Amino acid sequence: MITRRNLLAALAPAPPQLNYILVLADDMGYGDVGPHTPHLNRLAADGVRLKDHYLCSPVCSPARAGLMTGLVPDRVGITGVLREQHDAHHGLALGAKTMADHFRARGLKTALLGKWHLGMSAPYHPNRRGFDYFWGYLNGMHDYRTNLSAGGGGKGTRQTYENETPVELKGYLPELLTRKAVEFVEQHRNQPYFLYLAHPLPHAPLQAPTGFASQEPRDVYGAMLSALDETIGAVRGALERTGQWDRTVMVFLSDNGWVKKVSPDQAPLGSNGPFRGGKYELFEGGIRSPCIVRWPGLSRPGTIAKTPTWFADWLPTFTGVKTRAGRDIRDVIAGLKGDEKRLLAWRFEDALVKTPLTFAARQRKWKRLNDDVYDLAADPGEQYPIRSNRLEKELNE
Repeated sequence: MITRRNLLAALAPAPPQLNYILVLADDMGYGDVGPHTPHLNRLAADGVRLKDHYLCSPVCSPARAGLMTGLVPDRVGITGVLREQHDAHHGLALGAKTMADHFRARGLKTALLGKWHLGMSAPYHPNRRGFDYFWGYLNGMHDYRTNLSAGGGGKGTRQTYENETPVELKGYLPELLTRKAVEFVEQHRNQPYFLYLAHPLPHAPLQAPTGFASQEPRDVYGAMLSALDETIGAVRGALERTGQWDRTVMVFLSDNGWVKKVSPDQAPLGSNGPFRGGKYELFEGGIRSPCIVRWPGLSRPGTIAKTPTWFADWLPTFTGVKTRAGRDIRDVIAGLKGDEKRLLAWRFEDALVKTPLTFAARQRKWKRLNDDVYDLAADPGEQYPIRSNRLEKELNE
């Protein structure tokens, strides 16, 4: 039976399909959102901060693998950072579907601007992993002035591409990336899209934007954070000018904490907030990511969520596709508690930087790191392992 309500519902215009912009910083510490990031601060004021958001790994390639697939990185062939020896025949498992694959199947335009680092050879190329458009570099570490690879694949060679065509870039890469992102947003105002904006900053080398005078490392690092933040502001400005802001989901993350273990001279530059450790470590400083979400009609301005979530959650959250490691966290984004009893677990080792095989797990406020257990509510800096009898008592209460 056709009722008046059903008829009006059928005749009503469909709500506009959302755009999705996923911004991933490179090596930005949890505590680096602050004085150098006014645009990120504004985004947080307009949305929700997920304070207990985790990476799937404390280093680049596996963290990105978990983000792109919604799976534990080991299950998709990425157990550690991809380096020179992996150039020819190693990358994200070819049978694994990416977030871009799922978005494209739904009819959205998909684009990756920036860093890939999930495979250098042709079968692993972004255009063959669900992205309609790619502009950026395939390797892990980039010289922002010469635009040659500085490591993580093809060191000393040009690894910059537009789709599958090599291109020579001239200028400071983060500034070029910002222009490209604004151009993409403006050109696709009438078509829903997924834009994965994999920003290179503040990853080494320490290279400030064009015309920056100071050579002091701390000043240069601050200028790099500001350049990253200016990308956020420029993209938001383009969305607002073209009427897309209120139909665009924007998420900001970082792929791991600032490095403390490898470069003692650079360790003081970045901040992992109150947390111990950094990149290459399963302490909170290595696996806790800054996370800011603005989702029209879902997130509430200026709110904070404390339920543990992680990178593998974004694929099911964005696409509705269930994965083994991820869950739809729109309830958490909306201000509900979500699954507070959930268990998150990690394993990691890296022989090059002398990180031994390490295991970690978190459930509620408890975190186990090898044989030590920490109460993260009382001890977020993981300084004081608790006695087993206290843990047993609290778990039984």
